[in-house]
Amino acid sequence: MLVALQDFIYKANMRTHKLFRPLIAIVGPATIMTAGAMGTGSTASLILSGAWFRYDLLWVLLATLPLYIIVMDSASRVGVVYGNRGMMTVIRENISVQIAWLIFVVHVPLHFLLVMGNMSVMTSSFLALIGVYPPAIATEVTTQTYQAYEIGLSLLFAVSITWLMVSGGYDAIRNVLAALVFILFLCFCIVAFSGFSEWRAILSGFIPQIPESLVVPGSDKVRSSSSSIIAIAGGVIAPSAMLGISYMSADNNIRTKDFGRELKNSIINYGLIFGGYSIFVLIAGGYALYGLPNHAEIELIHEAGRVLTNVFPEKYSFLGAKIFSIGLFLCALTTLVVVVQISAYFFLDILGKNWRYTTANKNYSALIALWVLLPSVVAPLWQFPALLKILLLIGINLVIAPGVILMIIFLANNGKIMKAHKAGPVRNGLLFIAFSSSLLMGIFKIS
Repeated sequence: MLVALQDFIYKANMRTHKLFRPLIAIVGPATIMTAGAMGTGSTASLILSGAWFRYDLLWVLLATLPLYIIVMDSASRVGVVYGNRGMMTVIRENISVQIAWLIFVVHVPLHFLLVMGNMSVMTSSFLALIGVYPPAIATEVTTQTYQAYEIGLSLLFAVSITWLMVSGGYDAIRNVLAALVFILFLCFCIVAFSGFSEWRAILSGFIPQIPESLVVPGSDKVRSSSSSIIAIAGGVIAPSAMLGISYMSADNNIRTKDFGRELKNSIINYGLIFGGYSIFVLIAGGYALYGLPNHAEIELIHEAGRVLTNVFPEKYSFLGAKIFSIGLFLCALTTLVVVVQISAYFFLDILGKNWRYTTANKNYSALIALWVLLPSVVAPLWQFPALLKILLLIGINLVIAPGVILMIIFLANNGKIMKAHKAGPVRNGLLFIAFSSSLLMGIFKIS
């Protein structure tokens, strides 16, 4: 039976490869990172920003995306020029062993919590899909009953994900996930196109502004526009992605002669695909949710699912929330897998072990299993709304990001490492803006 299932996965991979052949030219490390970026954190922060502040924070995306592109491309180049080696090794051998270990120690709990948060979103969205909601919404469901559902689903999902990743079948599943997430993207496009009737308000959202904080009626909760800005930027400028891209590039055998092509792919993947997705999601949230009487209260998956209500005719409007739950489940799954993969890279590289992503690498498989199963067991015990878990964690990104960007600037300008590929004036200018911006937002986040 196991052999038959693996044969099915292989055939599915071949079929999806043929189906997406026109897109093969832009597939690479940037595509994997884009799939992770188009995850729960970004989707949640953008939907909730739209629900709370309409289109007023669209400008944040235009300000951060070019910086993200240049930082990711620079980090990838450092790893490639240094012999397609991992970033932990590059930092250990060219900056400091202690700093390499500090980065590792900081990211271990962050990645653990990210896996927990995304697993929580997976279980919550799946339960919403079958009509089971938290006690705050469905009074007939007790906290103990809902938590039991979460524990059972977390274990089921964890075992399934672990098997897929260590059996070599994830490439096929990733292609299928990409297709399904693309369908969700089309749904957001439909809602966003409906919102284009408010084009004047949308265009004004690209002008930098900081809306007044929003008070939730009948409670002491406040929706801070500054926190939403940090959440959007934190979802874009992710330290884990900056450090992890060198491993992805090595596993894809990128060479210095490919730098021009990879920069173009980065612009297409991070700028056009992820950027377009982000803009459409925020517009969809602003158009579909901002006008609701309780728009300031929205923070649960069930409520945010109403963003797709207008995709279908009134008779079938109930399908909107169902498709949203499926899409959010897939976003969480994709992000979880990328985070787990990067975590395994970090662990093995800092210990000087083989970190290549192959089924023959038993250490890698063991770490994958550990990084999926352990956080998944603990996830149901974290009592906090699933979407807000992710928003809390991506805000932490901006506290770590300045230091990571500063190291990338140092490495990209190190003549001994980069030789003829040292960063030029334009690249350095954009990298400095990225560092300054992340530093200011990090300071604000701490204060």
